[in-house]
Amino acid sequence: MRPLVLALGAAFYPTLLAAVVILLAQPRPRRLLLAYLAGALTISILAGLVIVFVLSGTELVTSERSGLSWRADLAVGGLAILLAVALATRADQRFRERRRRRREEAPQEQAPSDRRKEPWSERLLARGSIPIVFGAALVLNVPGAAYLIALKDIAAGGYSDAGQVALILAFNAIMFVLAEIPLLGLFLAPDRTNALVRRLNDWFSGHGRAIAMGLCLAFGAFLVVRGIANAA
Repeated sequence: MRPLVLALGAAFYPTLLAAVVILLAQPRPRRLLLAYLAGALTISILAGLVIVFVLSGTELVTSERSGLSWRADLAVGGLAILLAVALATRADQRFRERRRRRREEAPQEQAPSDRRKEPWSERLLARGSIPIVFGAALVLNVPGAAYLIALKDIAAGGYSDAGQVALILAFNAIMFVLAEIPLLGLFLAPDRTNALVRRLNDWFSGHGRAIAMGLCLAFGAFLVVRGIANAA
């Protein structure tokens, strides 16, 4: 099914793996990772259910040729291709470099401390508080582009209510696999899991740009071709 194919692309989520690495370094990694996964699944599943049941049966998605269907595909697909081009030309790197230079040129009293330079999400996750980690997961895991497109497809697919719920649950189970497998590993082989997650995170760090480019290009091309076909 197309929604579950999109879930495979959404599962390559380096930010999720980075959060797992931070949580594994805390004193209570199992509880913290469980709290993070609970928060992530809560916001993602609830948002998915609301979006699908709001769209289901409306004229927006009752046809493969509906305006929302092909316009959303073209818009999101075009943005994904532009992002792939930006990554290929390293436009994002140049933007970060300009921001770094502006910070360095700022007056000393306005310059952020080393702690402030860290992303707020990392600072929250590193506090080791279960409620804070749960809350951070709610904020960090609002539906992304691939999930939104999949939800549109589910709403337009003519599935029963039970079928829609099952697809949303299956999508999320696949999308959060980079947190689910380490959590299971913490119960079975904690030391080996910690080492493997760090190794995988290092690999993502070294190949993240190429992975993101490939995913954005494939995702964008798929949506643009489908949008053109449905608009014809």
